[in-house]
Amino acid sequence: MKTKGWIFLALAAVAACQKAEDDFVAEKPKALEGPYTLTLEATKGEDTKALKLINSGSTLTALWRDGETVAVYQGGTYLGQLVATADDTDETKATLSGTLESVAGVANNAVLTLLFPRKDWDYTGQNGGAPNVVSKIDRLYDYATANVTVASVDTGNKTITTTSAAFENQQSIYRFGFKVNDTPLLVKEFTVSSNHNKLVTSRSYSGGWTSTYGNLTVTPDIAVSDLLYLSVRNENDNTSEADKFSFFVIGYNNALYLGEKDIPGDKLGNGKFISAQNIAVTKSNLAQSGTATVVW
Repeated sequence: MKTKGWIFLALAAVAACQKAEDDFVAEKPKALEGPYTLTLEATKGEDTKALKLINSGSTLTALWRDGETVAVYQGGTYLGQLVATADDTDETKATLSGTLESVAGVANNAVLTLLFPRKDWDYTGQNGGAPNVVSKIDRLYDYATANVTVASVDTGNKTITTTSAAFENQQSIYRFGFKVNDTPLLVKEFTVSSNHNKLVTSRSYSGGWTSTYGNLTVTPDIAVSDLLYLSVRNENDNTSEADKFSFFVIGYNNALYLGEKDIPGDKLGNGKFISAQNIAVTKSNLAQSGTATVVW
């Protein structure tokens, strides 16, 4: 009987220890649960963000517009979206505010990456329209990024504060015009390639941003002889020599035209406005009809 009593006491002690351990687990702090509100101040240099042509179209400047959106990432994880409210007196400044549905891993000193103007980084599908309030190049292709550091996480009020954001442009804007014997060409579509094969078509995140390279095609909504705009991220880092752009142009009558343009090394990089308004193209002998898929 004494032996059974000791066994009973031992089992009771084990059970008590197990209960104490269970209580300890239950009392561990819970992971952050969204939504959390994030509000921060954002600025940009003259070569970044939303676009506005001034000085009779010779200068492209930057500004914020109300309602523009900024995606928030931590590493490669999308956390949520912020919405811009432009400063009343200085459109290079804005307040960004929104909610983060996912806040796992967000803590003091964590680094968040902000991506304007959308969460998908893609340069395909451009229509060549000039920068303006409703332009595709403004709304979809004028990418800029900023890193901010988390200063505090208020679990009671569910708010996050960070350092301010200084955005940097991630591409340049090119303006192209095509001529045949000094006569402007009515363009239905054009495709551009680089001699160094470093034109970015899209970017994705896998331990860091990586790029996919290829040709870029511009398809205006209607055939035009106007200047056509293209957002270009060219990752050719060889600035000691000119890059060469090659153009494959489909005219209004489906005729094919070919042309080239040297891009000086000092014009490479991001945050530039480059105008090449008189690119000479020559009609090709290749037959073309209907709509075409150009493969280079």
